[in-house]
Amino acid sequence: MNNIIKFKNYNRIKGDTVKNNFFTDKFVPDAPICGPPEAWRITMELKELLKYLKIKNQTEEEYSLREIRNITNDILSMSFNYSGRCATPIVKIAKLFDFKIYKESLNESGDININGETRKKYGHDKVILVNRDEELFHQRFVVAHELAHYLFDYIGNAKYRDKNILFADTYQKDKHETPQEKRANTFAAEIMMPKELFIKQYNVAKVTDSNHMFIVMYLSRYFETSIESIERRIMEVSR
Repeated sequence: MNNIIKFKNYNRIKGDTVKNNFFTDKFVPDAPICGPPEAWRITMELKELLKYLKIKNQTEEEYSLREIRNITNDILSMSFNYSGRCATPIVKIAKLFDFKIYKESLNESGDININGETRKKYGHDKVILVNRDEELFHQRFVVAHELAHYLFDYIGNAKYRDKNILFADTYQKDKHETPQEKRANTFAAEIMMPKELFIKQYNVAKVTDSNHMFIVMYLSRYFETSIESIERRIMEVSR
């Protein structure tokens, strides 16, 4: 099957694709694309990031937008030579943090489960689930959102030092009023649609065709996020 998106003057390879019960990033090979020195660098940078998050989370201080943006930029910089020439490989990024991602029939959009009975049910301690019946672009955003809960709400939380205690969160549409949910949405937007790249591609689309719907559709296909997410992001970066 042809996996090239054709949209006016714009051709590119599709990003995440669902295969069996797994999410995979089609444009990123399953085999490592970097040698041992590069893998060592990524490992060291990842350890430094996790150390920073643990200390920060234990202070219970709020993250500023700049801090969240710096964290997403750091993650993207260590993520398989990501260059911004394609959609964020969010599944590969989640795997970098040792998650397995599955699609299931759910009542809500997604779930994250860590420890507790998770291994017994899924064969792994860290799992993100997405609703198999929802559109792919929304599923990708859900993965990023749930990853944020791991980074900001699980790491460094003394309650979950006991591996028998389940850490879980459910992604519910239109129920993101708590500080934790708003922060997770901010992280997801920043990592899926990095501000500088988003503005650059917005201007590329606008030069091609100033029609608002064309711009929104172009950005949705470039970043592989939903129309609703693109509309919100346009408002965010224009403030």
